Amino acid sequence: MSTRLAESLVAAESDMARIHRSVVRIGAAAAWFAAALFIVAGFLAGNEDLFTEAMGAVLAASLMTALILLKRENAAVAMVGAVFVVMVWHSVIGNEDTIIPAAVAMVVISAIGMLFVVRSQRFAIGAVSLLLFLAPQLWHLPFDEALTLGTVIAVSFILTSVIFATVRSAAATLNQRFQMLFEHSPTAVLEEDWSEAVAYVRSEYTGRPERIRAFLLAYPAVVRRAVNRARILRVNAAAVALLEASGPDDLLGVRDSDRMAPETLEAFVDALVALYEGKTFYEQEVPATTMKGRPIWLQARSVDSSSEKPATTILVGLADITHIKARQEAMAELVRSKDEFIAKVSHELRTPLTAVLGLTREMAGERALSESEHAELMHLVAGQAEEMAYIVDDLLVAARAETGSISIESVTVDMVAALRSTLNGLAMRLDDLPDAIPDAVGDPNRVRQILRNLLTNAQRYGGPKTRILAGATFDNVWIEVCDDGEGVPAEDSEHIFAPYGVAHSGVHGSVGLGLSVARQLAEMMKGSLTYRRDRGETVFRLNLPIAGHHESALTTSEASL
Repeated sequence: MSTRLAESLVAAESDMARIHRSVVRIGAAAAWFAAALFIVAGFLAGNEDLFTEAMGAVLAASLMTALILLKRENAAVAMVGAVFVVMVWHSVIGNEDTIIPAAVAMVVISAIGMLFVVRSQRFAIGAVSLLLFLAPQLWHLPFDEALTLGTVIAVSFILTSVIFATVRSAAATLNQRFQMLFEHSPTAVLEEDWSEAVAYVRSEYTGRPERIRAFLLAYPAVVRRAVNRARILRVNAAAVALLEASGPDDLLGVRDSDRMAPETLEAFVDALVALYEGKTFYEQEVPATTMKGRPIWLQARSVDSSSEKPATTILVGLADITHIKARQEAMAELVRSKDEFIAKVSHELRTPLTAVLGLTREMAGERALSESEHAELMHLVAGQAEEMAYIVDDLLVAARAETGSISIESVTVDMVAALRSTLNGLAMRLDDLPDAIPDAVGDPNRVRQILRNLLTNAQRYGGPKTRILAGATFDNVWIEVCDDGEGVPAEDSEHIFAPYGVAHSGVHGSVGLGLSVARQLAEMMKGSLTYRRDRGETVFRLNLPIAGHHESALTTSEASL
């Protein structure tokens, strides 16, 4: 009871209904218990006077019980009603020995009741003091004694009420600042009661304290039942907005642990362990879902501010760290991609480098080589060295693209010559090579680099048949490199152009650097590079600005391998 009365001194207005309810119910239980004691004592002692005295407690208990049944729990009404019962009942059974205890009880109970009067407090004090002044007149006392006693009781009540009111006002002033901080804080804050949850965990686990976490992780059903016993008492406006609730009532009460994801439930394990160990501060990162079903990540910092029973008043500050988690995941994915990229590039470089080393050792060996053998080996070494040069060139373009230091020329490019030169460099032979492609505007070296990457991609990862289509529109020249390979899944159609991207396919797993570089170069020359699947074929299309404006709508040529 003393705890509830102390709470009433500093409670926020939103908490008063809860405190009124608690006080009335505790008072009713105490009154019924007192009545039961009088009755039992009367039976055991055979004293009928005790039955009569029990009726006072019964009347007080009945009044409070009626308030509970009517859902009109009001501590002030209950207290003043109890005073009225004491006053009337003392006039029936009282004597000289019970006058002082009855008077003291009336003063104390009335003054406590005034703590719960919010409106018209002065009027209430005046009315109750008048009632207390008249009370001795019913106690069969001489007029002058009744007048003196009534005055003493009334003055004592007024002084006690003023003292209580002063203390309450001072405490309320201090508490108002806290309430302002709680209610209007830009940070989402919840007040929670985890006392029953912790008590349940203690009842289920009696082993060594250092193994409590392992126990909870092994028995998720215990965690769910414990979480269902934790109650959210208050939330502020920022918490309502953060969790996308329609109002505070959506969040108050107990959580439904059956609807929680396993990773969310695991986060509550950390909270239960911290409270089980008696920690007053702990923080954690919790995956959660808003009331509108949006998944978010929350950083929860909890402080146990309970003054008496641990875990009864826990303040939880929430912060949305979804964007931080997304950035961390993106960074982790980038690190994984770069690690995979380094491994694949190392493999790409190792293949021609191993060939160069093997060929040069053969040339430097003890066996004499004929002129034709020596020329053939030199040709193979040059080809493998050129392959390494291509890879290094792509690496340089990728690195310079990130710093914006790539130099791009803008001149007229003979597309037929660029295509033939690239094919010759790759030793590729195509039938019916296009010979009527309009000139484009761009950098000749970069155009050949794009074509080399597209043709190399078709050689390595395409099917047995490769075709080249070429043509022009009013303002663009386009070349399509087509092959009948399996291609890549639809979800990877853009990912293959990302730096360090990997196309996940049963046919191939490209490092993605060549295609990424090719697209970057095409866009720097005001063109584009796209991928599509068309009637069972993989098609990479390069578009570049046309040199001049041709009136013909479309010119098309085709080459096949």
